[in-house]
Amino acid sequence: MRSSFPRQHAIVSLLVVLLATISTAPAQQEVPTRDEIPVQYTWNLAAIYPSVDAWEADFQRAKSAIAGLKAREEAGLDTPDALLATLKLRDDTRWLADKLVVYAHQLSDQDTRDNAALALKNRSAALFVSFGQAAAWIEPTLVTLPAEKLRGWCESHDELRVYRHYLENVVRQKEHTLSPREENLIATAGNALGSPSATYSVLKNAEMKWTSMHDEQGNELMLSPARYGKLVRSMDRRVRHDAFFGTMATFAGLQKTFAATFSGQVHANLFQAESRRFKSALESTIFPDNLPEDVYTNLVETINKHLPLLHRWAGLREKMLGVDELHVYDLYQPLIEGVDADIPYDDAVQSIIAALQPLGPEYCGPMEKGFASRWIDVYETQGKRPGGYSWGSYDTQPYILLNFNGTPREVSTIAHEMGHSMHSYLSHSHQPKVYGEYSMFVAEIAAIFNEILLEEHLLQQATTREEKLQLLNQQIDNMRGTVFRQVMFSEFEYEAHALSQKGEPLTADRLGQLYLDIFHKYWGPRVVRDPEHAVYWARIPHFYMNHYVYRYASSYCAATALAEGVLAEKPGALAAYLGFLKSGSSNYPLAIMRKAGVDMTTPAYVQATMRRFERLLDELGSLLDSQDAEGSH
Repeated sequence: MRSSFPRQHAIVSLLVVLLATISTAPAQQEVPTRDEIPVQYTWNLAAIYPSVDAWEADFQRAKSAIAGLKAREEAGLDTPDALLATLKLRDDTRWLADKLVVYAHQLSDQDTRDNAALALKNRSAALFVSFGQAAAWIEPTLVTLPAEKLRGWCESHDELRVYRHYLENVVRQKEHTLSPREENLIATAGNALGSPSATYSVLKNAEMKWTSMHDEQGNELMLSPARYGKLVRSMDRRVRHDAFFGTMATFAGLQKTFAATFSGQVHANLFQAESRRFKSALESTIFPDNLPEDVYTNLVETINKHLPLLHRWAGLREKMLGVDELHVYDLYQPLIEGVDADIPYDDAVQSIIAALQPLGPEYCGPMEKGFASRWIDVYETQGKRPGGYSWGSYDTQPYILLNFNGTPREVSTIAHEMGHSMHSYLSHSHQPKVYGEYSMFVAEIAAIFNEILLEEHLLQQATTREEKLQLLNQQIDNMRGTVFRQVMFSEFEYEAHALSQKGEPLTADRLGQLYLDIFHKYWGPRVVRDPEHAVYWARIPHFYMNHYVYRYASSYCAATALAEGVLAEKPGALAAYLGFLKSGSSNYPLAIMRKAGVDMTTPAYVQATMRRFERLLDELGSLLDSQDAEGSH
């Protein structure tokens, strides 16, 4: 059964960028206060609610609506009018509660020290749980009705017809739908089942005691997650070494605790799967979207067949770095000196607008309006939440949180998050409330699509060999990180769940051994097997999201196929892509993607991405060979 409409894609985007974003993490006194930032670089939350009083009024309205939704359980769903009234009330209530959540979370995120905003955030979260409990009876009741009766109601009742796909999907999931009481218990248990993830987040982000090290200039500094992301990309190998081993030592000091939180998450995933009569946690996550397991296995098997390409990339990197052996800390730094130039935000925006022009005015018009009308909170300020995400509700504009620091990677982040925002904008604009939110299976496609168009645009604009080397390396590294790395993580997560199902304890030692074995299968003999690397799995928050990570890789491959069609101006490709963005959840994800031109049940779309990866390696190798040839004269 589908969950009670969780706002997962915002959380996912946030977690991705928390890993991927480079932050300078300056001392607190160097960070500006919010009132020092020009207003055009801050988001406009007043467009949601002009005041907290207005939020409070809607909060009370939502509480009444939730009570009304719960009260309808006694009346039942015995007539088409009763069914329509209940579903409309549920959808209206869900999105009202969602709007309250968006405002409260973003008010808190712009200054996490604001206790009044934090209180609103906590109240809105509790309200959403209440909504889930109040709506928990609806789908168990629906599956007791004959499918033919529901189809007949949809045919004879004009307003109910829009719910046809939704009702068919509910009936399809009958075998895995529990009784109303059991569904209510599962909804009530949401906070308890989320405890491992919450504990992990507090432990990692608030209570870990980090070691210190010295930067390139010899200045002592304390390591942190954000600083690690920057330091491990340093051109100074000593700095990379110290950042990596210092970070691994920090996590190793708590590896048994992290093993306990991860084991608790695995048990929670398996509990929810088994309670709904699924054979695995993976099946429980793909079934609601009507996905066959082939979608996962084809991806993993196809990537495994192309691991020699990743080994080849390791060899090229070793050659370019001029090192005798390649370590994990050598996999992330730029290969060209000075690539982290300070790019002004306004220049970054203009570059993105230019890169996305192939999407035409139907896309670019709203996007440019979004840049101009304060969809985005741009700069780091005191107390602001780190990282970045795209969020918004059905009745709000999209919102993007950034902590922009001027690096090329941050420019890519803007394009990525704007992809999410435009996907939401077009889905909300073209779909009724019941289909307003797209499936998590396709949630990353629009964001990665924008990154690919930006990469291709910048490569076309490059005039020097150094620029081309930098951009080719950036594209290859993005593919390495989003495709190979995420499938590797997915294999680790899948095997950990399999071990737990067999009754094997997920100790820190066992998890470390599993991670090292899978990592070195992917990278091969080119990368040294540093034993300290065994605790790296503990850094990854994605492992608390129940088999989500493979979707980054599948989305990247799908986005590659879609972008190639649009850039080549293939007849119908642009209209098909925009149709995908407008579809929301009005059909099953695979059907929506087939209509857009990509069949994600076959290896073909993954193989096409591997061909692109190989082509980029060839281009990079040719540039290096020509450079070597010139240097020899």
